[in-house]
Amino acid sequence: MKLVPTRRTDYAIRSCLFLAHQNGESAKAADIGAAMDIPKGFLHQVLQELQRAGLVSSRSGPNGGYALARDPERITIRAIVEAMEGALAAQECALRGGPCHWADVCALHEVWSAAQQSLIDVLSESTLAQVAADDRALADGTMAIPVNTHRSSPR
Repeated sequence: MKLVPTRRTDYAIRSCLFLAHQNGESAKAADIGAAMDIPKGFLHQVLQELQRAGLVSSRSGPNGGYALARDPERITIRAIVEAMEGALAAQECALRGGPCHWADVCALHEVWSAAQQSLIDVLSESTLAQVAADDRALADGTMAIPVNTHRSSPR
């Protein structure tokens, strides 16, 4: 099973990660896009959604740009994901409507709901500051590569 963020959410996390490294300073959209490999068309949509969610602020003018609207320690990964995807709570049956033998709940409901709640809990507890610190440590070579990495071979 593939469990990865959508492209929009991926770009939102990358944008916020870049801004977290700016230490409160503004950054131009072009700089964010270039550094994080985000297409310009997507970037402006993503930044607008992040602004609507109160995670990013913008300032126009020659010294303007984008910045985090609050401290990275107060931004959860869940907040970024929900800014792009909406609420993470289940809206439909895990079996996609069948074959349910019960009117209100399927046999998979308890297991799937528990797994989903675990994901929500981890995203709620994980902050942008933590992810930015891991990013710095990986760039510096001071973070050990986890054994369950998705990469098939070391770089």
